Amino acid sequence: MSYSLALGPFHPAWLGPQRFILRVAGDRVIDVEYQSGFNERGCAERLLRLPLPDALHLVARICGECSFAHSLAFCQALERLCNRTVGARAALIRTAAAELERASAHLRAAGAVLYAIGMDRHGARLETLSCQFRDMLAQVTGGRIPPPVCVPGGLLRDLSSSDRNDLLALLPGICADLYRFIDRLIDQRLLMARTCEVGVLPRIAAEQYGVRGPMARASGIHCDVRADQPYAAYPMLAFQPIVQEGGDVHARLLMLLLEAYESVKLVEAALQRLPDEDPVAGLPEDLPHGQASGMVEGPRGAIRYTIESDGLRLTRIEIDTPRQCDRLLARTLLSRAQLDDVMAIIASIAVCVACAEQ
Repeated sequence: MSYSLALGPFHPAWLGPQRFILRVAGDRVIDVEYQSGFNERGCAERLLRLPLPDALHLVARICGECSFAHSLAFCQALERLCNRTVGARAALIRTAAAELERASAHLRAAGAVLYAIGMDRHGARLETLSCQFRDMLAQVTGGRIPPPVCVPGGLLRDLSSSDRNDLLALLPGICADLYRFIDRLIDQRLLMARTCEVGVLPRIAAEQYGVRGPMARASGIHCDVRADQPYAAYPMLAFQPIVQEGGDVHARLLMLLLEAYESVKLVEAALQRLPDEDPVAGLPEDLPHGQASGMVEGPRGAIRYTIESDGLRLTRIEIDTPRQCDRLLARTLLSRAQLDDVMAIIASIAVCVACAEQ
């Protein structure tokens, strides 16, 4: 006997509207229908109709979890177009903000996986840590969802000495706590039973589908813009990407946790190295004629902005975000999965609907 089970478009396990319609026989999924497109906003077209300050504000509001990553990619494209350089202090503060945003997003996603397999106490701990990183991000940028603080050539605001000292006092303890949490969690029998060889995305499939970010690296693909095309202060911090080989829920969960831990260390290193200079910059008065692009490694993978200007205003903007879930990927991950594992699999891919449907 088979039946259909509809999940979504809204569910606590994911952010943003998306719908999974599962065809189930016994206790296993035999087919999947995926529906998206509930949240399409046409942001790239809207940006062309806005003056630059308003465009920067809209870019920072495309996605709540990847706000700073979008701002940084857009600003790097503008910097290349306008031939503007970024000082060391601004680059280090940008890197700290980007890594705080990444750590918060990764820990929220990892917590959702743990909730999905019944490890509520551990999920709640990661949720608390994720909120702590959002609070720290607010100290750096002025908002838990960052305002458009990143501008071509620098920042709109500096990091005060008191905020820097507060963060440097907090980070070592959080880093040690997160390390202990990962060390105690990752080999637990319940976790291994519910995540190993579950929702496997083989490397060859990940390459064919063009997935990016932690999901690709959890399938053994070495791709990380921070290392492949270093930007901001990553060349100063000797960043090395993390890669796992399993391609299953366990590998994706471990990837999220290890990258969050690495982010904490990067933030601490960036804040320790801040030089005494002014990172504050103003908006460019003119936009030269030409084309440029900027790319960063967002929490879900590479985000690229490509812009063109006619010498007066921007005439074309393309926003290339990581491939999110679609019918083909959903079928690969969920077909033949036990029904009890479905929510953990969906949570482990950490779909960012706002980025996908910008």
